Amino acid sequence: MKKSVKIGIIAALSTFSFFWGATASAAEYQLDPVIVTAQRMENHDLDTPATVEVIHREKIEQSGGGSAFEVLRNSLGVFASTQLPNGISMGSMTSKINIRGVDKGTLVMVDGVPMNQDAKYNLEDIGAEAIDHIEIVRGGGSVLYGSEATGGVINIITREHLQNSVKVSVGNYDKQRYSANVGTEKFNASAYYEHRGDIGHITSTTTKNKVMGGGYSSRWYNYDKGEDKGIFWNYKINDNLKFSHNFVNTQNTIYQMDNSYLKSPYQKKMYEDTNNTFLLNYDDHKGLTGYASYGTQERNYDQDTYNKKTGAISEAIQYSWRKGHNTNLNLQKVFNIGKEDTFLFGASFKREDMDVKSAGTKKMGNTPAKPAKTGTYNRDVYSLYASYNWHMAEKDQMIFNARETFVRRANGTSQEIVSGKVTDSVQENQQKFTPEVQYLHKINDKSTIYAKAGKSFRLPELTKIFGGAAMLPNIDLKPEHGTHYELGYKLNQGNTSWRVALFHYNIKDSIQSFSGSPITGDVEYQNTDSKNTGIEISADIHHNDYLDTSWGIAYGNPTERSVDSAGVVGDWIKTNNRLQFTSAIRYHKDKWSSALTANYLGYRANKNDYGKTHVKPALFTDLDVSYEPGKAHRVFFHVNNLFNRDDYTTVTAPADDTFAYITQGRNFIMGYEFKF
Repeated sequence: MKKSVKIGIIAALSTFSFFWGATASAAEYQLDPVIVTAQRMENHDLDTPATVEVIHREKIEQSGGGSAFEVLRNSLGVFASTQLPNGISMGSMTSKINIRGVDKGTLVMVDGVPMNQDAKYNLEDIGAEAIDHIEIVRGGGSVLYGSEATGGVINIITREHLQNSVKVSVGNYDKQRYSANVGTEKFNASAYYEHRGDIGHITSTTTKNKVMGGGYSSRWYNYDKGEDKGIFWNYKINDNLKFSHNFVNTQNTIYQMDNSYLKSPYQKKMYEDTNNTFLLNYDDHKGLTGYASYGTQERNYDQDTYNKKTGAISEAIQYSWRKGHNTNLNLQKVFNIGKEDTFLFGASFKREDMDVKSAGTKKMGNTPAKPAKTGTYNRDVYSLYASYNWHMAEKDQMIFNARETFVRRANGTSQEIVSGKVTDSVQENQQKFTPEVQYLHKINDKSTIYAKAGKSFRLPELTKIFGGAAMLPNIDLKPEHGTHYELGYKLNQGNTSWRVALFHYNIKDSIQSFSGSPITGDVEYQNTDSKNTGIEISADIHHNDYLDTSWGIAYGNPTERSVDSAGVVGDWIKTNNRLQFTSAIRYHKDKWSSALTANYLGYRANKNDYGKTHVKPALFTDLDVSYEPGKAHRVFFHVNNLFNRDDYTTVTAPADDTFAYITQGRNFIMGYEFKF
């Protein structure tokens, strides 16, 4: 009964949006934003042959989120996979955005600069206060943006001018968040601090773990505490040149409960991430743009272990540590040809460096000991890309995109700390050409249709090639390469914006993981295949000056081939979710503003048992209310998980050797903002 009521609420919102949008006589409303991400240059949405969602500043505030992850988690065509609440990272496993069922195929950029390091992008480290808007491009974007963009691209555009303000907010689970913004003509800065208290169980308690004697023990995680602090600032050197820096430090403590595993009832796990990104952006406002960036990601994982026999708590050990360094250079130029045609040409360079360390383990039963190791890995990636936009007729365009990628110096050196044994590995140089063709027909000033077909690719991460703390090396791991097709229709009619997209992709040599041993927890990555065919339909409706609604539905059939420990590819299995339904109603009048959003995920398959069982449907809901008695003051109240559901936040369900991570219980935060 409860389930029916909750889904009924969602359906009611959608029906309400549809019929009111069809009958309302609202004035003409601007529903055709200028976007930059889809084609690496400014263009109106109607003139862009791609599916693009823009999350504006108002929606960012109404999300109640403190980070980019919380803002993005309920977007159409997106599955936000997270282990900890609010998108918080745990060890080397970061929260991720899955677009159109493509696992680890999302490229995240900030102001057009790639943030991915070893396939990790830490959306929870990008404070919402510093974000102006976010552009989500669904569908393969590797041709224009290179590796990682097999599923889509997320471009987070920061604010040019910050409003001077301070914000204080508190909530249950001992959550506290404080932020301050300072803005001048040339200098802007945004700083924040967040504290989280005890949340309790964050995994299912029914999960069993196979122990050394062949039996099973109950095992789960408890979240104890955590905190984030960060600062983002930029300085406008002149009209063409801008410098920015983002610093974030995150700390989380988690208890692993286990009634017999390794004779330890619990392990105290302490995670700390420290990230820095420095960026220099150039734009001559005549078609020439470029950037130079340097970023570091440092992850440290320590643990204490309680000995059941002696009652002693071991000294904290550095279980794993890694630090990545990324250097990015890019330069591109847009040339105007004739009256309407354009030609874009660009070149990019990326240097990846990584230092890793993992602790050794003792031999227990039939489990082999693992020596403590250090490693140093690096790789250089060069790219040339081009795009030609040909206006073949008054209402018809053809766009030809192409990228040539060269991978050089993929080297890995690992050393056993005690024995001093050194292992050098080199992956052969690689080269990849990815073309794409797009066609757009403008039916009239309010509607367009488009079609596109292209190739994509994704390089394997350095730790998956050369090994990590719990990752076994695989020097033979190949890059992914796929083919993507899309057919779309866009309509802006009066007060309503409609978007429809049919898509299909087929990815060869998809990089997927499997557990090498349920006892040791080792993970190895192998190449397999994946594919998906689906449809997305969305509508944004401006009813009047007070009310906006939106809804969307996405249906697909994401599958991948199973792969065993020997790398033998087997049957096609279902993965992720096949059905998604999103709906939102936003009201704003005078001093009041409110938003109710819902995100339903259905037909979810449990990947860990080869897609044989379904993961229960999930329903994520948010309610936001704010009141502004004057221009300088705002009070707000936000509720997450309105129905207090225990939904799985990953694509796994409770099973042997598998944790099922669950949503945080109903939680709220309320606060006050002062602008000056």
